[in-house]
Amino acid sequence: SRLDTGNQTLVSGAARHTLTYREAKLLHLFGTHPNQLLERDFILQSVWGDEGILVGRSVDVFVSRLRKLLRDDPSVKIAAVHGMGYRLVC
Repeated sequence: SRLDTGNQTLVSGAARHTLTYREAKLLHLFGTHPNQLLERDFILQSVWGDEGILVGRSVDVFVSRLRKLLRDDPSVKIAAVHGMGYRLVC
């Protein structure tokens, strides 16, 4: 998979996807911390910052979207770490 953060595009397998601003920011965050546990609070602060009311489920929803976009690339996976956060496994 290849992420173009500036153009907010992801090429995964043969598919090319246009990402939202938040999807691109979250995937970039995972990409800059491969195989590291990213705790929910760290993700929320890094991607959403101080933008008012945030719901912890926002992270889950965006991770779910990214997993669907990455499903064509078996070498990349976003794994949940129960009760902690997520890890990009590559």
